[in-house]
Amino acid sequence: MAINDIQSQNLLLTNYLSGVQGQMPEITLKDEIYGLGNEALFGSAFMLGMPLLANFKKPISVFNQSRKNNKSYLDIWNEQSKIAKANKAALKGNNILESYRNRSMFKTIQGFGKELPTYDPNQNLSELNTKKLIKYQNQVIKSQCYDDAKRIIEETKQMLENAKQNGTKVSKEQLKTQLTKVRDAIRTGDLKLNQAIQNGEIKPVSWFSKLKHQTKLKTGVYKAESALLKTTRGASTLKCASKCVKGAGWMAAIQGVMEIPDIINAYKIDKAEKAAGKESDRGNKQLLKSGVKVGTSVLGYAAGAAAAGAIVGSVFPGVGNVVGGIIGFVGGLIGGFVASKVAGKIMDSATGEKDSLEKSEAELYAEAQNEEAAKEAKVNANMATLSGETQDELLTAIEEQINSGAEISDEVLEAYKSMLNQRGNRILDLLDNIIKFNQ
Repeated sequence: MAINDIQSQNLLLTNYLSGVQGQMPEITLKDEIYGLGNEALFGSAFMLGMPLLANFKKPISVFNQSRKNNKSYLDIWNEQSKIAKANKAALKGNNILESYRNRSMFKTIQGFGKELPTYDPNQNLSELNTKKLIKYQNQVIKSQCYDDAKRIIEETKQMLENAKQNGTKVSKEQLKTQLTKVRDAIRTGDLKLNQAIQNGEIKPVSWFSKLKHQTKLKTGVYKAESALLKTTRGASTLKCASKCVKGAGWMAAIQGVMEIPDIINAYKIDKAEKAAGKESDRGNKQLLKSGVKVGTSVLGYAAGAAAAGAIVGSVFPGVGNVVGGIIGFVGGLIGGFVASKVAGKIMDSATGEKDSLEKSEAELYAEAQNEEAAKEAKVNANMATLSGETQDELLTAIEEQINSGAEISDEVLEAYKSMLNQRGNRILDLLDNIIKFNQ
């Protein structure tokens, strides 16, 4: 057997004893896109399930009201159904699409009313401690910033009630006008709120809110927001950014949870390495890496979902919630995927590593350990090739593994048998040479 063949067989044996792992196949762009497709499939099923869950909203609401008002479930159900039917008739348009848009605009106006800050005017202030009193006063100021918006919302609700009583309808034009008024009033309220925070009328209470407030003041965030709120387009952008990030919150939660094992493993490596007297900072690196991964993918998701939603809304304005949700979700996945890829390239450039976001610190550590083991295995294989004594020690070590019942691949077993035969042939050759020398 040639020296190269012997060395390669020995390397198989030493790699096994040193626990050297074979290289994993590189993940290609095709594989990543395939994985994205699986996520979209799972997410679409999730989005399909959401409207089904929403169907339970009315029964739960009716049940709560029946308990609160001490009325029968059926009576409350019939009352709500009667109101919904009357609302539908008063918002009916010239065709199905217009009727849908009218109901949608009214729900949007109603929804704004639920989001605006309120306070309890009957609160007994003497019952509040200093901290709670500041919070209450802040809430009063916040609520007052949106008084005009609340007035327009109530005005719109009254328009609907008047139409139901008179047997008339609220027109598309009326609803459009009211919706524009409400949006402008909310923008004005946002600007008032921004100014109240800046000039100290609204006071931060906790140490964290104080820190955040000072940071925003010093970095000019409040001024930037104020400038945006002075224009309709800027206010829409600011509102969209806030809504999109909130809408992607469940993505952040899922991805954040998925990152936890990698962070824990990285800190475990640090602990083990430091116990062995070595320097290691993989935990903090993984924390930064996980933060970048979650942040970029979620913000990318938000942007993607917003863009997809805008396209769907402009091209297919009558699209249902289910279809719109799925399209927004898939658009968000693509947005998150692109954002993560861009962030990955920037991270690679900063760290001097390849695919730094794709691999966890635990994986990189395992690769580094494997590299060290591979170097040691190669040295041992070279020694066994040059030294019969080392070769015997190597074969004995493999034999012990076999006798202990260890799992050994067929490839390693074949190499062991081959080298065992090779050792036997060497002994026979040595005996033959001794006999010939003595003749």
